[in-house]
Amino acid sequence: MEEFGNPASRLAEFLPDRAELECEDLFAQADRLLNDGLITEAVEKLSTIIKRNPRFGKAYNHLGWVFETKYKNFERAEEYYKAAIQWSPYYNAPYLNYAYFLSSLGRFAELDEHLEKMTKVSGIAKETISNERAVMCEMQGDIKGAIDYYQSAVIVTLDNNKLEKYRDSIERCRKKLAILSDDSGF
Repeated sequence: MEEFGNPASRLAEFLPDRAELECEDLFAQADRLLNDGLITEAVEKLSTIIKRNPRFGKAYNHLGWVFETKYKNFERAEEYYKAAIQWSPYYNAPYLNYAYFLSSLGRFAELDEHLEKMTKVSGIAKETISNERAVMCEMQGDIKGAIDYYQSAVIVTLDNNKLEKYRDSIERCRKKLAILSDDSGF
C-alpha cells in the first residue's frame, strides 16, 4: 500500500479552495446573465473572475463568445478562446467555440489543424468533429468529402436528433451534386 502513498493526502491536493469555489459561483452567475441577455453585467462578472484567478479558463471562453458574437471583435475573441484552451485544457467548450469561430471566418487551414488537435481531447464527441469537417468541406465546395464526413458522423452518433440533422445535410449535399451534374438540366 505504501507505493501509492496516503490516499487521503493525495485527494486533499484536488480539493477546491474557497477562491476557486467563489470563481465557480461567479461563473455560474455570469452564465445566467448571458442567458438573460445581460451582456455588460456578464462581462463584468467574467472580468472579476479573471482578476481573481487569471487561470480560470472557462471565463475566457465565455468572453471569447461575447466578443465574437455580440461585439464582433474577432481579434479579442480569438485571444480569449486561445487563453481558455491554454488554462482549461480539459474544458471542451473553447475547443468547439474556436472551431466554429475559425469556420465562420473561412480560415480552413487553421480549422483543419485545430480539428486534428480536438481528436486528442477526451470528451469531445467524434461525431462533432466529423460534422465540423463535413461543414468545412461543404463550404469549400468538396461536396463528396462533406458527404463522407457526414456519414462518419452518422456511424458514431447515438442521438436521434443529430442523426436527422446529418441525414438532412447528406441530402442537401446530394442535391448540390445533382444540380452540378451534367444531366441535372441546369
